[in-house]
Amino acid sequence: MTKSNHQTNLSAVHLRKHMRMQRRSLSHCERQRSAYLATRFLYKLIPLLPKKANIGFYLDGFCELPTATIAQFCQKLDYQAYLPITTPNKPLTFAPIIQPLNKTPLKKHRLGMHEPRSKLILSANHMDAIICPLVMVDLDGIRLGMGGGYYDRTFAKAKNCLKIAWCYDFQVADRLPKQPWDMSVDIIITDQRLIRLK
Repeated sequence: MTKSNHQTNLSAVHLRKHMRMQRRSLSHCERQRSAYLATRFLYKLIPLLPKKANIGFYLDGFCELPTATIAQFCQKLDYQAYLPITTPNKPLTFAPIIQPLNKTPLKKHRLGMHEPRSKLILSANHMDAIICPLVMVDLDGIRLGMGGGYYDRTFAKAKNCLKIAWCYDFQVADRLPKQPWDMSVDIIITDQRLIRLK
């Protein structure tokens, strides 16, 4: 590992720790209000999506910006919502949810997130939009994730879907270090704004 790579890894570790602390400092009410505010911006995506869009998103579980409102948005617009299924070192696949979201059978993954118990699984190429988690994202669309590389591998395969970062506004940075494998997002949605990058 070169000195610059080592410094980048150290800074990524520090950023992840700092952002997790900042997210955990928010109260339940603050998180829910932020999700409500962010969801308003989802409606600006309607002209960019087909009528029966397939929308991939994730279940928040680590004090991220809550995502249950995304499922409600999909139900209201008659979009099919999907949750990711992880396989080590491979792109994500997606399984449909049952609306309302709390009727979807789930299992806990070894990394701590919840995944659908479903035999109907689609590749990311079938998604019209994928809403992804992150630690930070910059104004070039480069995201700092949790380090597993799942979304970078997925976005590399799903070139035609709309790639959307979903986060608190304090998670947006001017510039992050970029790695060769990093895949950028097209849109950032926060509790305060929608930023179109492409």
